[in-house]
Amino acid sequence: MTVYVIEDLEFFKECARTARLKLWRERQTEKGIEIRMRAGSIGFRKEFEKEDPELKKVKEFINLEGFVQIIDVESDDTFFA
Repeated sequence: MTVYVIEDLEFFKECARTARLKLWRERQTEKGIEIRMRAGSIGFRKEFEKEDPELKKVKEFINLEGFVQIIDVESDDTFFA
């Protein structure tokens, strides 16, 4: 499945409100924290400094909209190996 990554957070939020599949992942980076979200086939990713107030707002949105956190990604053929 293709994910179309966009930069516009407000447009992503509009898409997410009606999406059935809502996933997110948090990764530590050298600069701070990267948040990746997917709503249907639309994706959004951004790196934040740990104390960035926008990061807190994004996490509040994730909780409010019922996103499910991804803890790992693995190919189908190795999942049950």
